Amino acid sequence: MSNKLREKALLILKEAQKDSEIKCYNKAVSAAYFATRMATESFLANRIQNLPRRDDKLANVLRNLGFAPLADKLLLLYEQRKKADYGERIMNKKDSEDAILYAETLLTKLT
Repeated sequence: MSNKLREKALLILKEAQKDSEIKCYNKAVSAAYFATRMATESFLANRIQNLPRRDDKLANVLRNLGFAPLADKLLLLYEQRKKADYGERIMNKKDSEDAILYAETLLTKLT
């Protein structure tokens, strides 16, 4: 991962943490996901030629390369992001804390 992309992914994760602190839980969940999506795309760019645009396919590539636990976390974050951005249910503190924890795990492993 390039240093600039790593810095941006970490910045987005910090923004997610700040959003969670001020009780903007939907924004926190969404930002946590996008930080991990950026890190995943960067990680995979050096390993495969054509990155899939669909989130589930991106996770499948990660899984097929032997990173099943990370793929599972990415899919969980994606599902949470969809709920935060489009669902009727409002995210809560635990949702945002879990999303941030998953994002931290993914960023640590992928960067």
